[in-house]
Amino acid sequence: AALAPRRSSSTEYRIPNRHIRLETASCASLPGPFAMAPARLVASLLLAGAWLAGSSREGGADHADTCVEPTSLLQTRAVGPLLGDFIHFVEFLEAVQRTALRQAESEIGSFVRSGVFQMPVAPEINWPALGISHFGITKYPGFDIPKVNNALDAVVDVLKYNLSEQADFIAKHTSKLTLGLVAYKEALDAAFVNGTTTENEVFELAQVSASIVTGTEELLTGQARKAPFIQGQADRAWDTDTFASTLIGNSLLAIFLEELPEEGPGGATFVLDFSGEIQNGASRLQELKVRAVRNAPSTLLRARGFLKNTHRGPVLTQVQVGLLAGEFTRFNPDGPAEQWSVAKQTLGALGQFVVETFHTATHLFGGSSMEAAQRSLPFESLLHGALSPSATLTAFTLLEQAAILHSSHNSVFSGLVYDTNIDGQVALSADIADFFFESTPEEILGMERLKKVPKWWLGGAPKFVKPISEFSKVVGQNVVKEAADGDFLEKLSVQLFSLTSFSDARVVTQGSAGQGFSKFFSNVMLVCGILHTAIFATREAITPLMGRAETAGFAPVLLGAQIGYNPSAQISQVFGALLNFATAAGYDAAPELGDGPYPGFERVPALARAAAKFQSDLNASRQDVLEFFGADYGKKVFLPAFYYPKNTPKPFGYGIVATTYI
Repeated sequence: AALAPRRSSSTEYRIPNRHIRLETASCASLPGPFAMAPARLVASLLLAGAWLAGSSREGGADHADTCVEPTSLLQTRAVGPLLGDFIHFVEFLEAVQRTALRQAESEIGSFVRSGVFQMPVAPEINWPALGISHFGITKYPGFDIPKVNNALDAVVDVLKYNLSEQADFIAKHTSKLTLGLVAYKEALDAAFVNGTTTENEVFELAQVSASIVTGTEELLTGQARKAPFIQGQADRAWDTDTFASTLIGNSLLAIFLEELPEEGPGGATFVLDFSGEIQNGASRLQELKVRAVRNAPSTLLRARGFLKNTHRGPVLTQVQVGLLAGEFTRFNPDGPAEQWSVAKQTLGALGQFVVETFHTATHLFGGSSMEAAQRSLPFESLLHGALSPSATLTAFTLLEQAAILHSSHNSVFSGLVYDTNIDGQVALSADIADFFFESTPEEILGMERLKKVPKWWLGGAPKFVKPISEFSKVVGQNVVKEAADGDFLEKLSVQLFSLTSFSDARVVTQGSAGQGFSKFFSNVMLVCGILHTAIFATREAITPLMGRAETAGFAPVLLGAQIGYNPSAQISQVFGALLNFATAAGYDAAPELGDGPYPGFERVPALARAAAKFQSDLNASRQDVLEFFGADYGKKVFLPAFYYPKNTPKPFGYGIVATTYI
């Protein structure tokens, strides 16, 4: 009854390999922020949920009569053109992927026969020169990135390294995600009215739409699966202290925690310091974090969070917010409820900015490393076999990032969401990528200075260090002779040095037992697998806890001069909600770390055994994490279920990613 249509019409829209039939039906009334939404929105959302959850046939984008709405026809509100540009770019890239697969398949034989594929690279991408005028120029200091003479050739090039795996991945997963993005964008576009829709309405709309799109909530019954897409959504779990505390401890935010030299407020033992101040003798990781905070826009208030260590997880005891020049105001759990809630949101919003800054560096590290491998390692080599699973869509997602996040204008970090110094932002991303290359697992996970690593640290991520280290050691030992015969490691080192700012690139050649390659291989799996997996926690930015693009407006509430905060939403918040969904939605049953395949390993018994043991050891670590944290999603805590065993009930899309394919 709530979906009584007033009028309807039909429009057809075509892009390569897709025939879209558009059914338009406006809605007389829908509750809450859906009040102005068209009735077709519900069908689009539920259809997308069915496809993302795998209930439809495979290869979604090749099937006719997919009932979704083309974004070019939906630019009737202020937010339309902005979201439309992003979705058009995603749809455009997906169509290019499809065409590129056919071309790559026709050309791959000659590249295999010649041994090594020299993927073209360049120091920058000039998007307007390619006819993509929405974006500017992208350049990472010291890094070459895939060369884009035109979009088709670029994608053909990045697909050739492990073509069969990438073709399978695109057919089964990326087309579904694109459909989900279109449906999600539909909801935001249909209900957002610039200057009228409030921030809280956008948060509510984004949460409900994300749950419907991923099939984790039934619109008509209001019943969600036991594993909700956004863990903090139900009953405002995001606003509880237990949820905020465990989100810090069980996510990428944990690596930025520092042990206090003496007991802090409320018995605190750790501080999450986003003040922008640097401490004497700070680790390189902390120095990079400080640079990220300093590059954050001034509209994000600086903050510190103090946490007490307990066996089951950290407990937030105080938040300090920089409201006056050089001064931080203290907020405690037993203070005014609204001020405490807003203080937590201030800390979370800045944490989201820092995490996403480091997230871009995982893509730059992974994409650049795989570029070097593609340009130096023969297709039939064991080294290629070792790195092949890590190459799936890494170069492609780096190209997406270069446009959508890091171009000199109209990108996430150059004004669409965050108004930063974009040159400083991309330079920082490059420096973090270099840190990922040369550091130890303990340094990367922020553990090297801890007296004792808590079991909850980064959701149990340290448990995966040993399996990764042991597997990479065996691989290094068994590839070194073949590599020496072909001078492969020297060639890989040369490419790593010439393509990137990895000043320590020669490390991959060191050690008679392949120790140098083992270290590099280990870091690729740790950063692009375990660390990158933790990015799923940024789904919580679809709630107010982490989702504010600016927090300066909180000042009157924090100073006690105002009660209540719910201003009109800005377009940056809506775009941020779309990006948060796009970057953390995940895929259903996608290949995970350790799944392989590792081409050529079957020829070497020691490597075949090592690959099988690696998967077994990963499964044991997954089980350990599950047993420590449990799987009760009703306790209003944030669970690191992305590290749980595959067959465990978990939020849609969660899993230990094989690489930076999302």
